[in-house]
Amino acid sequence: MANARRLGRDDVYQAAFRQLCRIEGRDIDDPLAADFAAVMCALEEALSEQNGRTTRLSRTRQKLARAGVRKTLADLALKPKPSEGFLKLMEFGMADMSAESLILKYRQEFEPEVVAAAERRLAEYGVD
Repeated sequence: MANARRLGRDDVYQAAFRQLCRIEGRDIDDPLAADFAAVMCALEEALSEQNGRTTRLSRTRQKLARAGVRKTLADLALKPKPSEGFLKLMEFGMADMSAESLILKYRQEFEPEVVAAAERRLAEYGVD
């Protein structure tokens, strides 16, 4: 990633960034949990880069440990305002890695109102 950035190859940087995030969930058996691990990695990497220091989503990780993946995702989608993580992913052009996108990908695992909230949030930000 550093070499791609140094050489001004944003396309290579984005591909390497996505691959870094994908491997985060490689040892998790539940596909939804594995995908959410990739989302968490993407957010932490983006925030770390923005802040110039390692930044972890401590509160989200605590909620994840306490409530589980599905409840954490549902709560994020049902919030009246988008999370900082959602906004950061939009800024980086990575809407497909948002909690809302995961909910749509695994819609059969969520209540209809959660799916509807995820669809609304993505539509508000111009994401199909």
